[in-house]
Amino acid sequence: MRAILSSGSYTVVAYVKCVRENHTMTTAAAIRADQRADTRRRMREAMLSAAHDLAVARGWGAVRMGEVAQHVGVSRQTLYAEFGSKEALGQALVLRETDLFLLGVGEALERRRGDLPGAIRDAVGYTLEVARENPLLQTVLTGSATGDETLLPLLTSRSEPLLARSSDVLCAWIGEQYPELDVDLVGTTVDAVVRLVISHLVMPAAGGTDEVADQLARLMARGLGIPVD
Repeated sequence: MRAILSSGSYTVVAYVKCVRENHTMTTAAAIRADQRADTRRRMREAMLSAAHDLAVARGWGAVRMGEVAQHVGVSRQTLYAEFGSKEALGQALVLRETDLFLLGVGEALERRRGDLPGAIRDAVGYTLEVARENPLLQTVLTGSATGDETLLPLLTSRSEPLLARSSDVLCAWIGEQYPELDVDLVGTTVDAVVRLVISHLVMPAAGGTDEVADQLARLMARGLGIPVD
């Protein structure tokens, strides 16, 4: 059912087919509830997309909640009901961008199963390279240089949600690949490396992407006691 809902083409016929395939009993009320949930998900995505486009065009400091609502075709009250505040909208926007990054990170890790140093090297390299071309991130970083720092704390002093999502992906992959490793050690090491990656995003080092990725991969492997070539 989740696959159907996420496709953006929800229909009652498709839903019923899914129910039959899974031998699940349902009711008209359940169908309506799923329809409402799907509508809300699509509306939320539209709000985030509008906020993203406005932020990239003029900087987050210039974005107004009423303007976001107008672009989506909803009232300000509807927008506030979904996010509560502009700060919460900004955090949701950063987390959505994080989730897109993590999809690529997950693919990089999967291509190097059984090779932790290589996997971390590729994942960090992917993150740093893509970040350079990411319009929202560049808007945040460029804005910080001109005084518009309203989103920057979500990457620095208030980055806990971003850190948690990123760390969860890495910890889950390492735990599956190396179940013999101490869970607390993995968590501590991953947290340190993720923080360093974010630091390099905000303040790029003089060395190239490959050099930074290699250094962080070695740090991760040594911290976990895994040999590095």
